[in-house]
Amino acid sequence: MPPKSTSFLSAHLSAIAHATEDIQKVEQATRFLLELISQTQPNLTRQYVKGHHGNTIATISAKLTGKALLPNALQVLSQKLSESDKQFLGNDIESCVDKEGNLYLRFNKQDAFLGALKLYQGDPIRMRLKFISGCGSERIIDLCRESRLVS
Repeated sequence: MPPKSTSFLSAHLSAIAHATEDIQKVEQATRFLLELISQTQPNLTRQYVKGHHGNTIATISAKLTGKALLPNALQVLSQKLSESDKQFLGNDIESCVDKEGNLYLRFNKQDAFLGALKLYQGDPIRMRLKFISGCGSERIIDLCRESRLVS
């Protein structure tokens, strides 16, 4: 039996494009992730800051409302993740959720640019999924298991 759809309040994605990176490629990678979980064409925003050594760094981000998100976004992500990533996430899922109803995931920019999904802790594209009120950390973990996002 497939898991029930999940209601989200919002999603926020962000990535940093360092001076050594092609900003359009980082945007394309971020857009790939957005298109996986979104029912609409989300807009990306850029902010520029100066790095420690005076180099320009761009922050790319997008925020989606719950209505813009696919109700089965967890299942869509699950279908794209490898079994080893699901096992890794399953072993560390408690550190990826908080009591305020958020699930935090980090994805590899290069893989996303190539159209693949791979968890990554280094310099990632960050995704925060905010669940409806009443979804505490235990319920989010259950939803992740039901959707097979974790093994």
